[in-house]
Amino acid sequence: MDIGQILENAIMNPDPAKRSEAEAQMQAMSKDHFVMYIGLLTEALADESKRAEVRILAGITLKNELTSKDASKKRHQAERWINLDQASKSQIKEISLKSLLTQNDRVANAAAQLVAAIADIELPRQEWNELISIIVENTKPEKPEHVKRSSLLTIGYICETSDPNDAGVVSQSNGILIAIVQGAQSSEPSKVVRLTALNALVDSLEFIKFNFEREGERNYIMQVVCEATQADDSELQAAAFGALARIMSLYYSHMSVYMEKALYGLTVAGMQSSDERVACMAVEFWSTVCENEIEIALEKEEFPDSQLTSYNFALVAIQDILPTLFQLLTRQNEDADDDTWNVAMAAGACLQLFAQDTGNFVVQPALSFVEQNISSPEWRNREAAVMAFGSILDGPDRDQLKVLIAQALGPILQLIKDENLQVKDTVAWCIGRIADLIIDAIDVQQHLPNVIQAIIEGLKDHGKVSTNSCWTLINIVEQLNQTAQQDETSPLSQYYPALVPILIQVSGRSDNEYSARASAYEALSTLVLFSAKDVMPIINNIASEVLSRIDQTLQLQSQIVTADDKYNLEELQSNILSLLTNVIRRVGKDVGSVADSLMQLFLKLLQAQQQQNSIIEEDVFIAISALAGAVEQDFNKYMTAFLPFLTNALNQTDSPISNTAVGLVADISHSLGENFNQYSEGLMNILGSILSNANVRKELRPAVLSSFGDIASAIGPAFQPYLSVVFNICREAQIAQPEGSSIEALDYILNLRESVLDCYVGIVGGLHGQADSIYPFAAQIFELLQSISEEASFSLSESVSRSAVGLLGDLAQMFPDGRIKSAYAQDWITQFIKKTRTNPAFQQNTKDTARWAREQQKQQLNL
Repeated sequence: MDIGQILENAIMNPDPAKRSEAEAQMQAMSKDHFVMYIGLLTEALADESKRAEVRILAGITLKNELTSKDASKKRHQAERWINLDQASKSQIKEISLKSLLTQNDRVANAAAQLVAAIADIELPRQEWNELISIIVENTKPEKPEHVKRSSLLTIGYICETSDPNDAGVVSQSNGILIAIVQGAQSSEPSKVVRLTALNALVDSLEFIKFNFEREGERNYIMQVVCEATQADDSELQAAAFGALARIMSLYYSHMSVYMEKALYGLTVAGMQSSDERVACMAVEFWSTVCENEIEIALEKEEFPDSQLTSYNFALVAIQDILPTLFQLLTRQNEDADDDTWNVAMAAGACLQLFAQDTGNFVVQPALSFVEQNISSPEWRNREAAVMAFGSILDGPDRDQLKVLIAQALGPILQLIKDENLQVKDTVAWCIGRIADLIIDAIDVQQHLPNVIQAIIEGLKDHGKVSTNSCWTLINIVEQLNQTAQQDETSPLSQYYPALVPILIQVSGRSDNEYSARASAYEALSTLVLFSAKDVMPIINNIASEVLSRIDQTLQLQSQIVTADDKYNLEELQSNILSLLTNVIRRVGKDVGSVADSLMQLFLKLLQAQQQQNSIIEEDVFIAISALAGAVEQDFNKYMTAFLPFLTNALNQTDSPISNTAVGLVADISHSLGENFNQYSEGLMNILGSILSNANVRKELRPAVLSSFGDIASAIGPAFQPYLSVVFNICREAQIAQPEGSSIEALDYILNLRESVLDCYVGIVGGLHGQADSIYPFAAQIFELLQSISEEASFSLSESVSRSAVGLLGDLAQMFPDGRIKSAYAQDWITQFIKKTRTNPAFQQNTKDTARWAREQQKQQLNL
């Protein structure tokens, strides 16, 4: 079998059928003849007579046989490698190292990835211990440039893919550091080698933590990096400043002496570099300083006894850094349509962090800059002034900022009519920041009319300005109209007649450039959701327009020609459905008169999406959920037509639509109540099969468990036939342990237990009169509640604590005969209720639930 020909077909054959055939052959060989397959790939990688593309694909394919982003697949691949015969493993390792020495950089890059993949498996097992010493040897000054480069690249890949806490890898840190320093030092003549070494250093910093603790080694590392900031090559300088930023992020506590001796001066000079990359990375250094100090301040606030110390680097340097940042704000891209990250953007982001870090200390310098530049004839200065003002709104004292905003708002609003697009765009963003962060600075009588007028001007402007104006409006509506649904009128009601038509117009654009169309729909949705009673006629007009547009999109589906057409139409349908969903939620029961038309429309969309493989099914389901919530038991008449679509979605367990479908089952059960019973057996069987499928996506399991509680709450005693099976499933879930120590694994277990709690709450609520049915499972419920009371993250979660103490109270009420009295004598119950009742961060209704639960506990103990 000519593996070279197969590889060549897989990447270079112009015939798609031949490419697919080659890929299928490779997959079959991997599955059925793995040892032979990787042997052939190894030979292809080593064969210098083959085309570079073939050798590269051989190396990458080998690497992909050893590692994966999917944790389960990666474990299987590692076990397969470990169980491989020693001769095969040795051959592959030998050839992968030999391939690092090739003069073809792309082949060497593939070999570097392969070496790293093997190292990721073997180093933690204390195997292949000679690897790092071989690579160190390859980085010695006398070695050829291409060998040093590929070897340093390999170190970067090893550090990037390995666990920095693994003792087997950390034990190699000395060798790793030697290789990197050899390549990065100023005596290295090759720019490529130094650059690769600096990048490898960034990847290795977590591994060399013990080296960094030692002053002598730390001094030498810092010397090498600081020297690189002074190299005569801008790419090297940028990489060096990037390395300094990463060092600051990881080793802030060690940085005081280096800041005093070198870093202040080096970074200010770097920020002033004419090279964008160098300036951006030097700014990034100061952003990292601020992020560290903000994090320390937050930790000290939450844990006053924390040993972390802030050296206030930003505050010490503020007189040098702020003027530099202000100057950099004026280095915008010339082209308003060019959204490439640039030094002006970096400076704006850094200024926001300085404001959060140093608070009031940024105010006066920023105001001076704004006053000097906001009326400048040069657009760059005007835009920079508005950017500076918008960037300091989070951090300084709110009362001080309110006074300043009142003074500056007028001049800023006038610039919404500026001749320059970038100025107008930043003005719209700045008003949005004010509305988002300090809404009480906008006086409803004095300022709001002018703010709304500026928003209207922005909505009619270029797509970028329109998008930011929508964001501003959303912030204002969400904060000023919080209780509008219950009110006759709101502070914004008088502006609906002017705002809604313009938003309808913008949302009617044929394209979504700069997200202007999607933003207009989102703004309309916000106006609908937070509308007072006096604007309901306008909301009804929006509803009519939305229904008309959905109909139009159905007609457009038959005209789709290209993939872009399909994407554009689906994006539009998604926007319209989101708006329609909010209209249904706002109108509530009054939607009943058009419910038949709506459901017919939703079923058409579902039918069409099945034929065209559309992605809007989830949006349709969310809209149907809103409709079910609005019409409640009347939704029953649609179930016959809708059930096939629902069951089909539930069975698509590899797709996110199944999550939405599970949530929809719960919503429909709430709406139908006892009427849901006629569908419960079929749907419970599907939900049960999801949980019994070992290969199903993990995130589906908590959703299904919670839905059992919703169904039990809806159908009450009719849920009894499912109790035994459901409690067995819940038992497994509540005692499950995390797979590994990652945050994701721990979070999943917590989500699983919280979903079991939701399930129990629903079951106990739905079967409150069936104590005998629940009694066999009471001990299991108490076990879960005790584990929740002992888990710190749960006791700090208000929703979990409220549900748990509420369930304790419900169970106590359920058994007035004393059968479970002994359970309530346990100290953890008393302490958990007390902790919930006295938590100052919890809402009054949660505390009231805890007090009620305490009364129920007392009644149990008195039985």
